[in-house]
Amino acid sequence: MAVAGTTPGSSVTFSLWPCFADAWAEARSRELVAIGVDMPIGLPAKELRRSDIEARELLGPRRSSLFWTPPLCVLEAADHAEANSLSKSTTGRGLSIQAFHLLPKMREVREVLTPDDLAAEARPQAAEVHPETSFAVLAGHPMAMPKRQPAGQAERLAALAPEFDNLDAAPEPPTGATIDDLLDAAAAAWTARRMAAGTAMILGQGKVDETGYPMAIWA
Repeated sequence: MAVAGTTPGSSVTFSLWPCFADAWAEARSRELVAIGVDMPIGLPAKELRRSDIEARELLGPRRSSLFWTPPLCVLEAADHAEANSLSKSTTGRGLSIQAFHLLPKMREVREVLTPDDLAAEARPQAAEVHPETSFAVLAGHPMAMPKRQPAGQAERLAALAPEFDNLDAAPEPPTGATIDDLLDAAAAAWTARRMAAGTAMILGQGKVDETGYPMAIWA
């Protein structure tokens, strides 16, 4: 998780938490204004989420970095075969193995957050973010290189450096994290700062799922 000040140019600090519940408790104890969650929260019934469509359009050549959000019907599936079958029968589309592996974290987030925690007046206000989408908005164009390549990491650091005064060089990841984890967290923190300032872009604004969770992506 990245925690940042609201002032442009302020530092970003990195902390590694064992679970989302602990990270959320820390955000509440620090009385943060906003927190970006790098995980799908609102889940579609049958149709693709408008936010995913808009984000993939914005990402252009990097659109594959955003998986189509799994439908709500697969959230409690026991294995990929069951999830894939449920998805096909409900939506007419299968579920990738990559998307299936997001389900435990998606359940974890939804067990902690309520729809009220994602409301504009909530403090902290939680919102779904997608780091590659945040990078595209921050830089004014999609990133050219994958984040796991040194050139891609340098590209993302160059975009972040003017926003955080301690990111002029690659930070040292804590044990259990990688440099691209930290870059993604910083991008999420940049979006959270924009949420706090009321300047964030909202993709899929106004759409909620059958359980009341917003299906928007903030950037």
